[in-house]
Amino acid sequence: MGMLLRRHYPPKKTVEVEEAVEVEEADSLSDLNVKELKELAKQRGIEGYSTLTKQELLEVLNG
Repeated sequence: MGMLLRRHYPPKKTVEVEEAVEVEEADSLSDLNVKELKELAKQRGIEGYSTLTKQELLEVLNG
């Protein structure tokens, strides 16, 4: 067996709190992708956000 090599990827980008404030001021959350909507839901403390669809996330975040 050969030696396993680990790949080192740059850290993933996350939505920061400052960006979340800008998102709240945006006209429409529908421009965001599901990953960004889930990060925003996480920051707002919404339970069960990880299993929601984009449409459900939009309803929860707007409502």
